[in-house]
Amino acid sequence: MIAIISCSHYPDDERIYHKEIKSLSLNNLNIKYFTLSDSDMVLSDDRVQHINYKKSSYSITEYINLIQLFFKDTPPTIVHIHEPELLSLAVNTKKAFGSKIIYDVHEDYPSMVDTFSRWNSLIRFIRKKYWVFMEKYFLSYVDEIILASPFIINSGYTNQGFSPILLENFPLKKFVENIKQSKKKRHSIIYHGNLGSERGIVELVKAMKIVVGEIDNSFLSIYGSFRTKEYEKKVKEIIISLGLSDHIDLNEHIPHSEIWDELRKHEVGVIPFLDNPLTRLGMPTKLFEFMAAGCQLVVPKLTPYSKYKFKGAKKFKAGDINELAKAIIDAFDDIGQHNIQYNKEKVNTSYNWDNNSYKLINLYDRVLS
Repeated sequence: MIAIISCSHYPDDERIYHKEIKSLSLNNLNIKYFTLSDSDMVLSDDRVQHINYKKSSYSITEYINLIQLFFKDTPPTIVHIHEPELLSLAVNTKKAFGSKIIYDVHEDYPSMVDTFSRWNSLIRFIRKKYWVFMEKYFLSYVDEIILASPFIINSGYTNQGFSPILLENFPLKKFVENIKQSKKKRHSIIYHGNLGSERGIVELVKAMKIVVGEIDNSFLSIYGSFRTKEYEKKVKEIIISLGLSDHIDLNEHIPHSEIWDELRKHEVGVIPFLDNPLTRLGMPTKLFEFMAAGCQLVVPKLTPYSKYKFKGAKKFKAGDINELAKAIIDAFDDIGQHNIQYNKEKVNTSYNWDNNSYKLINLYDRVLS
């Protein structure tokens, strides 16, 4: 039995469920999929047993304890974890049952501490040093490492004897191929994903005030869940204070398979990220989704965006509201079909999960052999 475990992602997470679990189940592997979420989704099928614990009812510690109780009756052959908080669970399971451990690294943890923590610089320094020490201990038990970004490929794992495989968050080809072409709403913009301060949502809202001043029928659709209630309140208050209620539509998170219908209706896809340790190391999947859906691109001038080939993108200095507004306006003025077709084809031929999933299958074959 394969145990795939997450403590922070939606059950239908694009990477974990739609890409990795689906790829593994197609190769006849039986999977127990554990999630900690208040979602009511049930994702079980012939190969996958989905076991969800309500986040509002259980802490991460309680969640880990429940999984450990489950393993006493059904020990896993492989424990595949998606967050560093689950390393202790994986190591304890290996000690008890000899299970193999696959550690799927989505983010660079020290960068997350720098980006999200409210501690002072000394506490952050101590916290990061402690984490590096603890991770080094846990890694002595890990069998394989998967990395989601090429920008954390040299984060020290190779120095500890690992040869991590890189599995980037490219879109699934089935979604790309099934995009229904439709006439895009003129002067429409879309952002989807997590809504936190590091994502530059406030800056995007303020930039929209400038955009609307130049193009009075421009409209922004936002899809996602706010990281905190405080940030949600702040964003909504700014929208009202700037008189943008008729120009910005805030929507809850929707299943990832449904976002494609929204993407295809919008002219411009925007990534308003600020410059911080986390955004310097990660490439958001939404870039490739915008490309596949035929959206004109507006992206920040950050290192990850220089690695990939795409055309026609309007770039802005991260955090600069005036530059962001100008980039959006310029994008409306330069909807080039040649560039859009180039970007679509690039995803169809190169930047898709299907061209990379073999790495995951080969890794599992190696661990199980």
